[in-house]
Amino acid sequence: MPTIARPLVPARYFLLMEDCLQAAGTSLDALVRESGIDPGQFRQTHFALTPPQFEHLLARAVCVTGRSDFGFEWGRRLRQNSHGILGYALMSYPTLDQGLRQSARYFTLMNPMFRMVYQRTGRHAEIVYRPALPMRGQTLNQMLELLPVSAHTHCRPLLRDPHVPYDIYLPMKAPPHAYRYRELAPARVHFGASSVPEVRMVVDNWSLDAPSPTHSPHAVRLAEEQCELLMRRRDDPMDWTEWVGMVLNEVEGGQLSLEGCARLQGISARALERRLKKEGSHFRDLAIEARHARARRLLAQRNASVSQIAYQLGFTDVANFSRAFRRVHGVTPSEYRAGITAAQSASRSPSALASASDAPGTPASAGAMVYPDSSIEGEG
Repeated sequence: MPTIARPLVPARYFLLMEDCLQAAGTSLDALVRESGIDPGQFRQTHFALTPPQFEHLLARAVCVTGRSDFGFEWGRRLRQNSHGILGYALMSYPTLDQGLRQSARYFTLMNPMFRMVYQRTGRHAEIVYRPALPMRGQTLNQMLELLPVSAHTHCRPLLRDPHVPYDIYLPMKAPPHAYRYRELAPARVHFGASSVPEVRMVVDNWSLDAPSPTHSPHAVRLAEEQCELLMRRRDDPMDWTEWVGMVLNEVEGGQLSLEGCARLQGISARALERRLKKEGSHFRDLAIEARHARARRLLAQRNASVSQIAYQLGFTDVANFSRAFRRVHGVTPSEYRAGITAAQSASRSPSALASASDAPGTPASAGAMVYPDSSIEGEG
């Protein structure tokens, strides 16, 4: 009986960022060793990382380099041949259209943490990337930048006219390095364009059916045989409860329905319900918890009034929001916010700072722990 393969991310992708780590005064080998992985094995051609290992390395790389554009730069460096034999196959299909269709089919072999959807009607085509596995917020944001940049880098050399404009729709607000997206010209980049964590690339005039100068039936056949074998060995290790929770926490502006959540995975609402039920979860409970977690984050940020937060969360009026919040937390939204303010003020008082200095390892802001969820803004 063949061994079932867990989702793995090729380690070779990290080699592309080695010089960025060296410029920051560290090395890839040091980060790999810190993660409990032998650097010699890591550099082997077919070595792969589990998603948790990948996330840990990415988080450390972003931290030590201090680069907000880490995902963008990583995507810019990826080439078709970065993906091994599958990359060469994608260059070998008769047309770009066929290459994109097969990329979507085998995308999990390149990056199991996301799924790629390719749709075409006439000259209009869309490439969509959506999270396939639960991941931290930082990982999600970095990947949502890497994917469209790498797709742009892959596709542009295969176009008859690389100056044809097209659109990239990103869910996040413009990052500090937004100016770098000018490097993707003639692409028109739209930030904050989606309430769900997905990337959408929309093209209308690409030469999708133009014959490819690198077409090779032999390379395509060999690669597809290997890819089909790898696909058959994969199981479904998804923690559906965690994935739904992640998506609901990342949604901006209102609530995502069961149907909308299922659509991100390309399955029916009933199928998603069954998978959640098998794990002892229910979508309604997860949606309520995500809504209240977001309410706590927004109240802690103090960027909006209670009434603005109520409407942002999809409540019809402030009274409904206050009643719902009080049922869960025992206090009104205004009282919750006041408690956070009081806790933060107490943590900054001279006596609190003195106590903190007498207890090494104890953060001065420990008083904020009264409301443990008030500091989870950066969590996924």
